[in-house]
Amino acid sequence: MLIDFHTHVFPDKLAYHALDSLSKPIHIRPCTNGTLADTERLMKESGVTQFIALNIATSPRTEKHVNDFAIELNRTHIAFGSVHPYSENALDELDRLHDSGVKGVKFHNEYQNFFVDDEKAFPLYEKIAKLGLIAVFHGGYDPAYEPPYKASPERSARVCAAFPKGKFVFAHLGGLKTEKETLLYIKNTNAYIDTAFAAAAFSKESATKIIREFGAERVLFGSDCPWETPEETVRFIESLPLTREEKELIYYKNAKRLLRL
Repeated sequence: MLIDFHTHVFPDKLAYHALDSLSKPIHIRPCTNGTLADTERLMKESGVTQFIALNIATSPRTEKHVNDFAIELNRTHIAFGSVHPYSENALDELDRLHDSGVKGVKFHNEYQNFFVDDEKAFPLYEKIAKLGLIAVFHGGYDPAYEPPYKASPERSARVCAAFPKGKFVFAHLGGLKTEKETLLYIKNTNAYIDTAFAAAAFSKESATKIIREFGAERVLFGSDCPWETPEETVRFIESLPLTREEKELIYYKNAKRLLRL
């Protein structure tokens, strides 16, 4: 069994433009065309049993439309919505997502232009924890943006400390280009991490060290499709000196527990 906790899908009418605008600044060729149908094709070819589609409200203006799409997609798949801390409707949107059966929200602090520990977002984190939702954050560097990283491990650790009952996932093994800081600041928090884009961005030694120090029971399989294929991510994880039990936790057991599947 294989559950991909970190994928991106776009409405058919927006998919081409979205991938074109996202791929040009980072110079990465996407492995799907961004549509649900093409993502389903790749997931099936890669042996993925279930995948989670993460959506991002890049501004307060897009928040409702993004969540309309997430709610509709969640009827047949697992989709997370998104809220923006500067939206006056964000708390109501969290209720709407929860009442519609959506199990989580995605934040991308670079695209949304706020620091993860900005106290304007704290009412959202409090509501997310109260509703039992999962919050997924992009961690560390993003090639389209200059430092400082808006979701650095140090800032992320402050959020974890403020909301110890929160279900927080920091993508990219806790943060791209922040390996030392990840282990220093968020290893001993309530956070999960995922493997999104790990095959492209991490050495085998670094990935093994992070996974072992966090504990495999807090690591989720994620590919970051369409920026990396599940097959590439599986190949990378298989190359690491982890036990079969550790790999099974990463591949699907942790996701089943966190998602209550």
